[in-house]
Amino acid sequence: MDRTTFTYLPQPQRREEVERVLRVLSQGGTSADELESAIVDIKEEAGRRAADGSILPGSPHNDEAAERLAEAAACMANSAGGGALVVGVDDKTGRIIGAETEPQWLRGRIYDLTERKLAVQIDRVAAGGAKLLIIEVPQALEPVPYKGKYQHRVDARCVPATRTELMGALFANLAADPSSMPSQTLIRSIAPSAMETLRGHLSDDDSPRAELPTRDLLGRLGLVADDGEHLNKAGEMLLMARRQPAIDYSYRQVPGGPSIVRIMEGGRSLLEEVLTVEARANDHNFVTEVTIGLQVHKVWAIPRRSLREALLNAVCHREWSLPGPTVVEHIGNHLRVTSPGGLIGGVTENNIITHPSVPRYRTIMNALRLIGLVEQEGVGVDMMFAEMVRIGSRPPAITSLPDPAVCIDLYGQPVNENWYKLFADLEPPRGRDDVDAALLVWRGAQPQSPFLTSESCAPLLQRTRGDTEAALKRAAEYRLATPGSPLLAPIAVPYDTPAAWQLSPQTKAALGLRPSTESDQWVLDWARERGRISSGEYREVTGVSPSTATNRLKEMAQQGQLVPSSNVGRGRGFHYLPAQ
Repeated sequence: MDRTTFTYLPQPQRREEVERVLRVLSQGGTSADELESAIVDIKEEAGRRAADGSILPGSPHNDEAAERLAEAAACMANSAGGGALVVGVDDKTGRIIGAETEPQWLRGRIYDLTERKLAVQIDRVAAGGAKLLIIEVPQALEPVPYKGKYQHRVDARCVPATRTELMGALFANLAADPSSMPSQTLIRSIAPSAMETLRGHLSDDDSPRAELPTRDLLGRLGLVADDGEHLNKAGEMLLMARRQPAIDYSYRQVPGGPSIVRIMEGGRSLLEEVLTVEARANDHNFVTEVTIGLQVHKVWAIPRRSLREALLNAVCHREWSLPGPTVVEHIGNHLRVTSPGGLIGGVTENNIITHPSVPRYRTIMNALRLIGLVEQEGVGVDMMFAEMVRIGSRPPAITSLPDPAVCIDLYGQPVNENWYKLFADLEPPRGRDDVDAALLVWRGAQPQSPFLTSESCAPLLQRTRGDTEAALKRAAEYRLATPGSPLLAPIAVPYDTPAAWQLSPQTKAALGLRPSTESDQWVLDWARERGRISSGEYREVTGVSPSTATNRLKEMAQQGQLVPSSNVGRGRGFHYLPAQ
């Protein structure tokens, strides 16, 4: 069996050139200028020269060095094939000085300084009796700026370029999608176990592709290079056995408890690893049976499609030029998936639901979609949010870490039958798949924020206020199948103020919610957002009596939290303003 250590962009010739440069530097007598090339740049660690030219002690958090290295790394990333920086050498004489900057901190700083577009790998190496840093820079998938400007490498120099120029040259095909590049791996080198796994999964889905000859099957999945004999990089990644595992999975019953299951094995293909980890995770995924009418529904604590989506997104969107596995921590009903590399293509934590999908490796994603492992492009994340809310859980949390890495948290729980039945019975049926409606119900059920407005809900839905207003109106048209009541109810507000909604009384009853809270926080939020609050609006949200609403607002005014609109303190049009 051929076993491959799969990497896209740390190309062998780059590493061979770095090793050659290190050997020559260790021998001494060669200037840096003589050794630099299009793929290797030699740098002194900035900020360590005294006025007399002597070398000062280094620091693990050297921001001056980080800025210089981020600029050089951005230049390399905008060049064909990327490159490497050798740090800790007098860039004039070639004398080895050493580098003291801490690699993990530096990697995070370079990521931030390049507008969170560039993730690099940094290693310490010994040379000439000192420690150097080797920064491996992958070719980027889109132009990488430094302080708003772009450079790319021509021979051994960085020269200015515009984003337009780069997009018309190197990035004309979005960096040519590294996963579509041809590999040196012949189709016949694929291990039988990998093909058996692929065919078995297709057979389970009743796909006619399962019976195709190997070359035809892989061609249909887009995993064959143009010559028809070799795999492309996507095929090599998915189907070739790897020395180092791509996934590190562990299951614990409670935080801090012993690891009951640990999967971190090399010698298998990525496809085999993914399906093995998914199966073992579902072995420990608590299931509840919910009866609706004559049907019995099996509902998992972490919805199975959400679990798969979190796993596949992390594996496929990760930065494969960085070493280390995707880490899957399964603790009780909580699943945390952390993968190397940051978000790309304008995707952020605050727009990931609504931003068009930007796969880092499009050929891999297309193959997995054809295999039936990932959702249709652009709906996977939506589905993950909607499914978690429909079982009564909080929405997923997707966080960018400074390393850089991306962390997905799914907070599973035994299904809340009230929530599950409400969404299962929603009419018309399209409302059951509406992620906006699911998030609005979740928000409206929070005691500290029982009102729904375009301004307060826009960040949660990751939409503009106009689109959020449309989502609220759409959700207000959905009805509970029994007793046919609206999902949302309008809150009576002055005609010249923005519309507002809350969960209808029937929805609250169906979810088993307590009456809306009388805490101060939502009152202050309402007053600050809308510029005012009246006793009538207070009653609409809480359902309390007129006298209770009047007295509560008066108390808040006496506490200095609100200000009466007039000294009269009563009458038509009287309301309270937020205290400044």
